[in-house]
Amino acid sequence: MLRARIFLSLIPRFAILIGVSALVLFWFARMAGNIGQTVLDNYQSEVAAQNLRVTLARMDAALQRSRTEDKAPMREMFEMNAQLFRESLESQFTNRAIVPQFNLLIQLRTNFQALCAVGLEMLDPAASRSEQRDLYDLQIIPRTGAINPLLERIHELTQENIVTNGRKIQRINRTIPSLLLLALVLALGISGYASFKLDKAILKPIQTLTNAAREIGHGNLEQTVPVLSNDELGELAVTFNKMAAQLNTYRQSTTEQILRLHRTMEAALASFSDPVFIMDTQGRIELNNRAAQTLSAQLALNGALPPRLAEATAAVLRSNQDFLPDSFDEVLTLRVSGEEKSFLPRIHLMRETDTRPVGVAVVLHDVTRFRLLDDAKTNLVATVSHELKTPLTSVRMVLHLLLEKSLGPLTKKQDELVTTARKDSERLIRILDELLDIARLEAGAASLVREPVHPADLVQFIVDEARRSAAEAGVTLTPTVEPGLPPVLVDRQKIGHVFHNFITNAIKYSPRGAQIHVSANSNADRGVQFSVRDQGPGIAAEFQVRIFDRFFRVPGQMKRGAGLGLTIAREVVVAHGGRVGVRSQPGQGSEFYFVLDGTDPMA
Repeated sequence: MLRARIFLSLIPRFAILIGVSALVLFWFARMAGNIGQTVLDNYQSEVAAQNLRVTLARMDAALQRSRTEDKAPMREMFEMNAQLFRESLESQFTNRAIVPQFNLLIQLRTNFQALCAVGLEMLDPAASRSEQRDLYDLQIIPRTGAINPLLERIHELTQENIVTNGRKIQRINRTIPSLLLLALVLALGISGYASFKLDKAILKPIQTLTNAAREIGHGNLEQTVPVLSNDELGELAVTFNKMAAQLNTYRQSTTEQILRLHRTMEAALASFSDPVFIMDTQGRIELNNRAAQTLSAQLALNGALPPRLAEATAAVLRSNQDFLPDSFDEVLTLRVSGEEKSFLPRIHLMRETDTRPVGVAVVLHDVTRFRLLDDAKTNLVATVSHELKTPLTSVRMVLHLLLEKSLGPLTKKQDELVTTARKDSERLIRILDELLDIARLEAGAASLVREPVHPADLVQFIVDEARRSAAEAGVTLTPTVEPGLPPVLVDRQKIGHVFHNFITNAIKYSPRGAQIHVSANSNADRGVQFSVRDQGPGIAAEFQVRIFDRFFRVPGQMKRGAGLGLTIAREVVVAHGGRVGVRSQPGQGSEFYFVLDGTDPMA
């Protein structure tokens, strides 16, 4: 029904537009045809007149030149241009722009025929030069003078026709806009009346729907619109009312679900005994649990994180990577209610399904008890090692005196037993020394005396120290240093212990005649990588992750050792702010390496 009403209201406008368009097309088609033919006729007349002038001039030139030159080529030139003149003249007899001046064309033809007759007589081979001169002066010049005014008259008629047609086009152009304006005024009047009728039938119900939709957008879902007709607008109103009712029902159920989820999330966070902070991407606290609230109140944080933790959170948001430390080096120590508590921060990025970060979750694991246990363990190891070292040193001294036989001779069997005991005491003292070194490194008591050292000098110094041991074992040390490496800031003595451990192990497990490569190269992290690569039996992948653990030894190894050297090496490298690792495959040797940050030589 609505479609029929709109269609009926548009019929008058379509009829007027079609009528005006047809009339304009008829006028323009008629005018274009007349003007086009007139322009074509005038153009052809003008071209023909130009051709007549040009051919007449060429004929006159041929006659003049025949008075002094050979007559035969001049006669040929005269006859050819005469033929062109005739063709152009005959075309004018059919040109509607010149036909009204028929007498003018007859005069032109008569004079031209007479000119041709005299010209051929003048070009006769028997005519003498004096006869030619008399014919040209007495007959050719007068006849040419009679033809030129006729040609000029034809040119003037053509120009008059062009001006007349221009004025005709101007009159038509003035008439057409008036007619079009009248048709448009009529169409606008009918359109205004039809629009007034449509306003009551269509626009008012649509405005009512628009206002109701705006209210729904503002949250007022109780809106309904009246159903005023049974057409499409009425169906739209019924559908709109149903949609509003469904949105209201959905909002009620969604609100209940959101409240239930919020309560569940709050209960889950409250169940954590560790403080938990939920932050947005701007670093603001959006949600926290009871433990976090208590910690904030005790530390008087005023809705913020501790400075060190806030910096770590900002770094996570910038790098888009979680911060998940696993060592006590990153422990955050806070004084809470007069007690020092240790928290290990874990900062997790929260992401949308498209991996876009929406915030971070900061969890503070209370590791105070574990920190105390670790300190107690370290202190116990250091104390026990120190207390055992003194009597063990005395035992080693007694065994040394016995082996020197300063207290009397020993039997062969006694000598073997004392020698074995001394070796074991030496081994125990080395183990105790290594345990004390580890305890000092873990406690941070081992201070580093750093100095800038060029990687080439460091590698060469280590190789020179170990060359004698390598020669005794029948292996070769080969140093390789990449040029252009920056200096590294290291404690020569302690970093030398790391090299010594790597090279000692390489010598121990490499066969005689093998090569051990000691190298320094640039690292992708803008650091310097030092490595020792041997040709030993290699290490299986499942043991490589534990190779730096305390007291760990690869199963099946026949070489003796306490399993503490690599642990000490790792602690020394970590104390320098570097990292240590191993690359190995069974049967293809091993490469132990550590990476240190380079320094700016200009700093």
